[in-house]
Amino acid sequence: MSDNTIHPKIYIEKIASFVPTEAKPKPDVSFVPMLTRRRLSYISRMVVLVSDQVSQDKDGNKLTPSKVTFASQFGEISQQLKISQTLIDTGTVSPAHFSLSVFNAAVANASILETNTAGYSAVFSGKDAFTTGLTDCLAALENEPSDTRTFIFADELIPETYAPVAGVPYPNAVCALALRLTTDESKADPALKNIDVTNQLAQLKMLQNNFDTAAEQAIAFLCAIDMQRN
Repeated sequence: MSDNTIHPKIYIEKIASFVPTEAKPKPDVSFVPMLTRRRLSYISRMVVLVSDQVSQDKDGNKLTPSKVTFASQFGEISQQLKISQTLIDTGTVSPAHFSLSVFNAAVANASILETNTAGYSAVFSGKDAFTTGLTDCLAALENEPSDTRTFIFADELIPETYAPVAGVPYPNAVCALALRLTTDESKADPALKNIDVTNQLAQLKMLQNNFDTAAEQAIAFLCAIDMQRN
């Protein structure tokens, strides 16, 4: 049976990304208080950065907080390795360190720093994390009263210790991408208004087998968006 449901067009209100380069290997989160900043992992720093960038208008004013869908293939994998090593060495784990190693730690940190109490969900689906997460975000946006929702994807470099068993080429792709999405055309970024996010996602899904990681898919999606800017 065909689906005759009319789906609203999803627009991009704000987009932000971070892909490390030789010139800029680390995300600049100098706006985060030092004591908090010192505790943030690499992936948390990326997420805090792109989340902050899509939560402000062009003049730097805070936009109305929106619910967030967060997705990642590996999550806080570096922090998890540290926890495992500490357990092996000492048999105990600091509750504070453990709280920073859970899968949703990055988006939790971003939400706390932005005092965003709208809520978030976290999607963990391995190699399909980017497309599954974005699908989840679009579905939620279509079925909830709010006309705005943010999607954030991020993956950091897996520890070299895990390289032989990770099942992906090493070094793996590293990136963070945030999309503040809306069903309200008046809120859309004029340079991105022509982009059909749902269609772009469908095209990416058809090419999924060409990628080794979710981060590679995220970068491909980002490149496709950039190519269509007005």
